[in-house]
Amino acid sequence: MLCLDLNTSPMKINRYIFLSITMFCGMYLATAQDLLEILDKELPDSPQYTQATFKANRITFGQSVETRKKGTLEIMLSTKYWNRAESSRRSFASDLFTARIGLEYAFTDRFTFGAGVTSFDGIINGLAKYRLVRQRDDTNKSPISITLFQSTSFLTRSYGKIVLPEDSSDRFNYVSKVIFARKFDRNFSLQLSPTYIHANSRQLNYETNDFFAMGFAGRYKLSNHVSLASEYHYVAGRDEGLQGYNSFGLGVNWEVSDLILQFSLTNAVSFDETGTILFGPENFNFQDGALHIGVSATYIFHLKKQKLRKD
Repeated sequence: MLCLDLNTSPMKINRYIFLSITMFCGMYLATAQDLLEILDKELPDSPQYTQATFKANRITFGQSVETRKKGTLEIMLSTKYWNRAESSRRSFASDLFTARIGLEYAFTDRFTFGAGVTSFDGIINGLAKYRLVRQRDDTNKSPISITLFQSTSFLTRSYGKIVLPEDSSDRFNYVSKVIFARKFDRNFSLQLSPTYIHANSRQLNYETNDFFAMGFAGRYKLSNHVSLASEYHYVAGRDEGLQGYNSFGLGVNWEVSDLILQFSLTNAVSFDETGTILFGPENFNFQDGALHIGVSATYIFHLKKQKLRKD
């Protein structure tokens, strides 16, 4: 302890003050260093990935860039309702109805596998998604998300103008996509998806089995649990009309805990990727026969709890 008396010279007093300040600063820096080490242990330098670019694996009918956390199982029940074009054959409510039930499971945070079957067109399909790149919030080095998508579908019956091939090998169709997406802020996201389609059978007077398409999609968050979503698929080099129409969808997503409800308007009758993009029966409009009203419910089960990190 430093002691001063009345006879102490001013020079000695300044020296004592200087020593006291030096000791205080040293103790403060030592304490601050300890606190920084504690914070480094509690807050590891882990990447901060952008969450919820889109709320669901599907935007309205097409695939989004999203993959689920490891151990997540999604059960999807999707329905569409529409009227016949001929007024003489219409009933009081909806004339026609289709439903799809599907399961999708996330084996890892990046890889999801799923399958489903549809009632109206009888299509059975399987899909796989792999999140190649994840957008990050803590750096500009990863400004977008990229997901690879592959699906295979199998026709089991004729529907509309689509004829069931006699040879079972001709009933397969394949779709490959590279999905690019960016979440610009907490409300707004955009997506582009270059698409390659190979159909083993030639339907609707097509002269080729291979097609290229581009998908455009967007999402705008209206509130904490409600968002507006839309998508459009353009098929290159085809005679739109006789060979089907480009598909368009406009929908509202409503998130209620682990349940996601989707309400949509679209001209796509199918839930399968090939049928949706390539075999659209009508252009999008509000006339009977062209307007399909979709209602879908997705319930999410978390089969594996995420473990907290311990240092």
